[in-house]
Amino acid sequence: MLSLSVHRYKRFCGLVGALLLCSQASDAIADQDESTATETCAGSDEAEYIVNQIEIENKPIFDESAEDAIALHRWANALHIITKPVIIRDRLTFDEGDQVSEEDIVEAEAILRARRYLANAEISTTKDCQQGTVDVHVETYDNWSLIPTLSFSRSGGQNNTLIGVREDNLLGLGIRATARYTEDEQRTGYQLGFSSIVPWVRHANVFLRIEDNDDGEVYSFVFDKPFYHLNTPTSTFVRATSVTRVSDIFQNDLTRNSFELNAEEFTAAYGWSLTSGNQFTKRLTLGVTYDKADFALANISPSTDLSLVPESRDFLYPWVSYQYAERKIVVMEDIFLINQPEDINLGWQFTSRLGIEVENDSDGLGVHSSLGATKGLAWGDNQLFVMSARFNAITNGGIEDLTRFDARFEYFNRRSEIIGYYTRLDSTFSSGQFLDRPIVIDDENGVRGFPRQYQHGDHRISASAEVRFYTNYNIYQLFEVGFAAFADTGRAFSGDQALLNEDPNWLSSVGIGARLFSNKASNSGVVHIDIAKPISDGANIDSLEVSVQLRRSF
Repeated sequence: MLSLSVHRYKRFCGLVGALLLCSQASDAIADQDESTATETCAGSDEAEYIVNQIEIENKPIFDESAEDAIALHRWANALHIITKPVIIRDRLTFDEGDQVSEEDIVEAEAILRARRYLANAEISTTKDCQQGTVDVHVETYDNWSLIPTLSFSRSGGQNNTLIGVREDNLLGLGIRATARYTEDEQRTGYQLGFSSIVPWVRHANVFLRIEDNDDGEVYSFVFDKPFYHLNTPTSTFVRATSVTRVSDIFQNDLTRNSFELNAEEFTAAYGWSLTSGNQFTKRLTLGVTYDKADFALANISPSTDLSLVPESRDFLYPWVSYQYAERKIVVMEDIFLINQPEDINLGWQFTSRLGIEVENDSDGLGVHSSLGATKGLAWGDNQLFVMSARFNAITNGGIEDLTRFDARFEYFNRRSEIIGYYTRLDSTFSSGQFLDRPIVIDDENGVRGFPRQYQHGDHRISASAEVRFYTNYNIYQLFEVGFAAFADTGRAFSGDQALLNEDPNWLSSVGIGARLFSNKASNSGVVHIDIAKPISDGANIDSLEVSVQLRRSF
């Protein structure tokens, strides 16, 4: 249910009531063991207390005392290594001796719940009002983190194979390691990935990725010490990436053209907090980006039309970024997942960035600019509206000028315990969009049931409406079950690419599907089992599309 979850309770004692209580029971209070008393202090959520001590309690994946507990649960608990308390402590936003408010506790809880290897986290506090201190108890529930994968699927008219294994909490240390083999319409190859906290840098992470495919290689390294929470004073970011591959562009359920890509990218940035309060922060970041991509017609390309090959680009620009962030976290359920606490930030999030191109050979000042904003609104405990918008532009960058504007609006309405409604509207308007990043309508971009990159254009509009059914049925603590009936419509239009669409009209589809979500596994997302009926005059469209795939939300 779209309901605000309450993880702490508060008791308010008025001055008169406190005096009466003390006068009537002073002897009993004097004898009470203060070490076991839980005291709630009068005051606002902005009142701050010094953290006296932190107690961490890690719980296993399954509750073996539950009525539906089976042998599988006991085996999973026995085989799984529970997250080490030192990892949970590192992921907290505070330590002993720090000052915290109720808002800080809510934010810390949300950050812990965002960890893949944790199913849930609850933080309770015991305050000593006279001393101005607080004892913090952190209770976490682990996810099953070893995810073997054997997948043979068909989506958007294409067959995909994935064989591999991923461990999201190696040895209980929060380390993520991945090894897999993939085969799809674009390439076949092997991928290795690794990510871990950096023990000597609080809240920092390091990421490594290596791919060896039949069409090239990928190497990537990232060091990220982000603005981890509202009051983080500084951030550091370094990323280096090298990519060699052959990429395909699809249209009308056919491979339209192929091109060779050789790309290098390097970004380094350092940021600091300008000012912050209990519910907002203002930040400034300075950075530099080198982004080079060379393109050439691939030998295997079905088309030899050079106008379909992306224009090579070579950017080098220092930049400055400003961010304004509000903290207004509410905890809801059944928004993007099923029967799982979800932390929704309703506050404004605003970012802007301005870069000056130094590799510019053309007349005029080369500029890279972007603006972005998100905001959420909640009505009561059963309605949520989320909106986001982003603008990007590259002017005098040595290539054709690029401008792009994206906007998304989502509305969630839980009408009853069983039924919920969802609507979405997306729009994109662009000029000079990179050909290797086309604006399309397909199964993953607006209209379910259509082949990959089916319809192209400079602009795109799509919308969805769903009726969602929540069964409140759990399969042996493994999966939450839901169903959906949906209708999608969308169109990509305008520009040279749109002239090649076999169906230039609005595309639509209707369908039904089952939803499976496991709040006991680190493989975040919802399994969609859909039967979609595409509505189009296109010659290459199947009358019915059946798909099984993992999506980010319901």
